[in-house]
Amino acid sequence: MQAAGNPLGPLERMLKGRGLFLSVERSDAVEVVYVCVDDGIPGGYPVGYVISSRTGTWTAYARVRPGRIFTTDEISSGLASVEEAIRAVVAHAHYEDVLTA
Repeated sequence: MQAAGNPLGPLERMLKGRGLFLSVERSDAVEVVYVCVDDGIPGGYPVGYVISSRTGTWTAYARVRPGRIFTTDEISSGLASVEEAIRAVVAHAHYEDVLTA
């Protein structure tokens, strides 16, 4: 996701400082950006993700219920940018238990 002049550069630096990173999957229909904890395991531990829509907006999902490791909830939709959606995930996702494990 990192490219020269990439507007997500500052966001990715902030995520790295918090022990998080982004992982991207693309298909013909959608783009999914996962927000993952850098736990030392390849691929990390996903605490949320954002999905693009055909209308150009983004929907954010986050792990917001501690102890429910495979459960994410929609936390916001109709977001104007991928950065806004990723920030919503970071604001809501519970990952303290992962970072201290």
